[in-house]
Amino acid sequence: MADIAKQSVLNKSRVDKFLLSLTVPEGLKQYASKVQRATGVSSYSKVIPNTLQYSVEGTIVPSVNVPASDQGYDRQVMKVSTHTRPAYEDVTVNFKIDNQFNNYWYVWSWLNMISDARKGVFNFRDELRQEQGAKRDKDYMRDYMTDFSLIGMNEYNKEIIKFTYTNAFPTSLGSINYNYQTEGEIQSSISFAFTQMLVELV
Repeated sequence: MADIAKQSVLNKSRVDKFLLSLTVPEGLKQYASKVQRATGVSSYSKVIPNTLQYSVEGTIVPSVNVPASDQGYDRQVMKVSTHTRPAYEDVTVNFKIDNQFNNYWYVWSWLNMISDARKGVFNFRDELRQEQGAKRDKDYMRDYMTDFSLIGMNEYNKEIIKFTYTNAFPTSLGSINYNYQTEGEIQSSISFAFTQMLVELV
């Protein structure tokens, strides 16, 4: 409580102080190795590391809801908690594309693993099952899901709060608008679905 008391009322959190970090799903690493062996495309080994940080331009921390329920009580209505959390809406992250298109290629490859652009299948798992004659196991979601973290920082760039999105995976990759009439950096966006959002002070 002493630290809180020392805080000035002028010390406000800023919306431009944050960092996004992704942990690569294990399935994506294996998918990348398989594609590289089959096609000789070395880009995968360069682009898909163990973790990836994005030059993020903007994102949204979703609202947290635990709704109430109306219960009849003695001819009136009493409000009680449902003790439930509705599903979160997808979050969208705006980012700047690097000059080698590595961060764009990374997400494109992730989406392509989930649904192959040519074959229309869950490429990594379905082809692996066909090769091994195996049935889809209950842990197949771990092949394409991962956790990612949004870290908020103070005015001195010290990490203050961490939002962890669990079981996350991309649902869309934004368009790229080329234009001879406009100068500037190329921007795009990623939308993620996720299961839970955990918050902690660091």
